[in-house]
Amino acid sequence: MGVANCSHCGATVGTLFSETSAPAAGVKGKRRSGFNDHADYYDRIEKAKEWANKAVILGLTGFFPFIGFFMGVAAIVLGLMALRTLKAENVEDGRGSATAGLIIGVLALISQGCYVVYLIKSGNLPFAG
Repeated sequence: MGVANCSHCGATVGTLFSETSAPAAGVKGKRRSGFNDHADYYDRIEKAKEWANKAVILGLTGFFPFIGFFMGVAAIVLGLMALRTLKAENVEDGRGSATAGLIIGVLALISQGCYVVYLIKSGNLPFAG
């Protein structure tokens, strides 16, 4: 069904299916793979820039008491991931934000540590009965 023979040359025309051989990839797949690689490259860069911006925001929120420790760690992780991606792709745009997020996250962790030491030394623990 769906297969016919040419009346002039006798060639089989129509759709042939073989259960043993894999379907052949068309030309469209080759053209699109280059497009997908190009799109993936820009997606990785845009994602790294977003990580860098989020690292700055999380680093700044890392100065709030109690939640600051988690925000500082998240800022450091996102800043490192953004820096690694941007350096691997050799992109300058966004590295400053990633570095700033990393540094602010480290400073937030230091301030959280100082805050904990201050609370312990003063004896004014906020959740102690």
